[in-house]
Amino acid sequence: MHFLSASTVKKLLVVYFIIKYTERIYQGMNPKPSSLDFYAFVENYGKTISGSFIKKVYQIAETDFLFQLYNSSVGKRYLLVSLKKGLIFYEAERPEEATPLSMLLRKSLSERRIVGISQINFDRVVRITLHTGQEIILELFREGNFIITNNGLIEFATDLREWKNRKIMKGEPYIPPSANDPLTLDRDGFAQVFSASKASVVQTLATRLNLGGDMAEEILFRANLDKDIPARESLVSIEAIRTGIQDILNESKENRSYYYGDQNMVSPVRMMHINDHPDITYEDLNSGLLDYVTSHFPSEEEKDPIAKRLESMKKSIGEFEKRRDLSFRRGNLIMQNLSLYENMIRKLNKIRMQRDLVTVKEFDGFAVTSYNAATREISFVIDETDVALDLNSSAGQNANQYFQKAKDFKSKIEGAFKAIEDTKKRNVPSAVSAKKKRKKEWFENFHWFFSSEGFLVIAGRDAKSNEKVVKRHLKDHDLYVHADLYGAPSTIIKVEGETKPGDPTIYEACAFSVAFSRAWPAGIRSGSAYWVLPSQVSKTPESGEFVSTGAWIVRGRRNYLFDLPMKLGIMMKDYKGNVIPMIFPVTEDGSVSDNTVIITPGDEKRTLVAQQVSKILGTDREEMESILPPGNSQILSRD
Repeated sequence: MHFLSASTVKKLLVVYFIIKYTERIYQGMNPKPSSLDFYAFVENYGKTISGSFIKKVYQIAETDFLFQLYNSSVGKRYLLVSLKKGLIFYEAERPEEATPLSMLLRKSLSERRIVGISQINFDRVVRITLHTGQEIILELFREGNFIITNNGLIEFATDLREWKNRKIMKGEPYIPPSANDPLTLDRDGFAQVFSASKASVVQTLATRLNLGGDMAEEILFRANLDKDIPARESLVSIEAIRTGIQDILNESKENRSYYYGDQNMVSPVRMMHINDHPDITYEDLNSGLLDYVTSHFPSEEEKDPIAKRLESMKKSIGEFEKRRDLSFRRGNLIMQNLSLYENMIRKLNKIRMQRDLVTVKEFDGFAVTSYNAATREISFVIDETDVALDLNSSAGQNANQYFQKAKDFKSKIEGAFKAIEDTKKRNVPSAVSAKKKRKKEWFENFHWFFSSEGFLVIAGRDAKSNEKVVKRHLKDHDLYVHADLYGAPSTIIKVEGETKPGDPTIYEACAFSVAFSRAWPAGIRSGSAYWVLPSQVSKTPESGEFVSTGAWIVRGRRNYLFDLPMKLGIMMKDYKGNVIPMIFPVTEDGSVSDNTVIITPGDEKRTLVAQQVSKILGTDREEMESILPPGNSQILSRD
C-alpha cells in the first residue's frame, strides 16, 4: 500500500510502542480466556451440559448472558456466557427486569434441549447444538459475538459484520474465523504450516495454529526448544511439538486449575514456563475460573478513564483505516476502467426519463444494488465491491471524490495518532500511580457481616432489596431472621455445607436485624427479633390480603430472642485479599479486636460519624457512610 507517508509510518511506530507500553501499565485489565481454557471446559463439563434444557436467558451486562439450565440428573444450575470472560458455572446476580435482548433470546432459545457442545477448530469459538437444529455460536475473542444459526444459516448475531472472507449477516451461512485445527492436522499438515510461515515458531503456533501465546510457550518450554527460531527451522522438531500439544491437552482434562498472580491468569494446566508453583491450586477447573472472574477479573468500572480513551482511539483508527482503504479501492476500480464507467454514466443519463432506475437490477453486466433518485446516485457491485456512481459527475470526478474521501480518512488517522501521543504525554505517568477502585463483593449490595462463627449474614437495605434478598438468596439450609418491628430488614444467615449456625450466630443476626430497623433512628436501646426456617417464609397471602414489595408472610412457630442490645462495632475485614469495612453487632459479653470502633444510637449526624470513623480506621468516608445504620449515632469508644 502506498498511502502512508514516511512521517505517518513514523507516527504509527510511535503509537505502537505507546499502546504496548499502556498495555503493560494496565496488564490484566482486559485478560482473555485462551483456546485451551475453552477446550478444557468443554472436555470436563460437556457431558453434563448435554441433555440440559435452556429454561431462561438473562442479560446481566452488555456482553454477559446467564443461562438457566435444567437437567434431571444435575438439577437447576446457571451457566455464565460472557463474551469477554468465557464460560463458567456461576449463579450470578440476575436483573429485576428482562432486557429487550434477553426477551428476544428467550423467545428463540427457551425450552430448547442442548444435544452437544464443542469447540470449533481449537479456536476461541464454542458451538452449542440444540435439538431444533439451531446452534448457538459463541465467538469469544476481541469484542465477542453471540450468534444463533438455524440449519446452518445465521438468524441472529449481536454484532453483524462483514469481512473479505466471511460474513456475519442474517441469512448467510456461518463460516468459522479460522480453518486450521491443530488437533486434526497430521505431521504433513504441521510441516506445511511451518514451511509457509515467515515468523518464529512460537508466533506460528500461537497465531496460525490457534494455540495462543501462553500455550505455545509452554509447549516449547517443555520440549526444551528455542521459541524464537524461525518456524521453517523447526521442521525437525514437529513430532516433539505434536507430542507436547497432546500432553497438555491430556493434562487439561484432569479438571484442575491454577492461578498465577504476577500474570493475573488462571490455567487448566501448570504453566511451567512461568512458574512450576502456582499461587493457588483449585480442586476443579470451574472453581478457578469462578474465583478468577469474581476476585481477579477487573470490571468495566475499574478501567482508568485514560485506558478507556486510548481504547476508543485505537478502535477509531481501525475504523478509519477500513474506510480509507475502501474509498481508495473504489477510486482505483473506476480509474482502471475509466472509459467503461464514463460510457455507463452517459447511457444512464440518457435513459433516466424513459425507465424507473429504482427497479433496475442489472445494467451492462453489473449488478445494481440501489438507486437514490434524490441524489441521482446508483450503486453497482464491481469486483465484489459496492461502488456508488454520482450520475451528475463524470467517471473521473467520481474517482477523485473517492480519493478525496480516502485522503480525509488519512488525516483523521494521523489526528488520532497525535491524540494518542498527547494523551500518553499528559496522562500515562499519573496513571501508573493511580489507585484502582477495588471490586465490590456481591453481598455488599446489602447490609452484611460475618458472625463470630464465620457465617455470612445479609440484610436488605430497602423494600426492593428486601424482596431480592429473600427471592434470590434464601436457600433451603439458610435461616430467616426478622426484628419484631414493622419495616425491619429481611435478614438471612447463609449456611454452606453441613455445619449449622450455633446460638452465637443466631443471636448476632437477630441483634443485627434490630439495629438496622427503625429502632436505631428512634433512639431505642434494645429490641426483640425472631428466626424461622425458609419453608415458613412465603409471598402467598390469605384471601383478601395484600403483600407489598419487600414484605413477607411468616407462618408457624417463631423463635424469639428478647432484649437484644443496640450496639454495633466497625472494623476492617480482610476478605480475599481486599480490606473491607465491616459493621457487626456487639453483644453484651462479646469481645472485639483492638482496631474496632463501637457506635450506638445518638445525636451525631450520620455524615459526621462516617467522617470520624473513616479517619480512625483509615478508609473511604463514602464507603463508611454506606454501611452505617439509618439515623444519628454516637461513637461510644474505640477499644
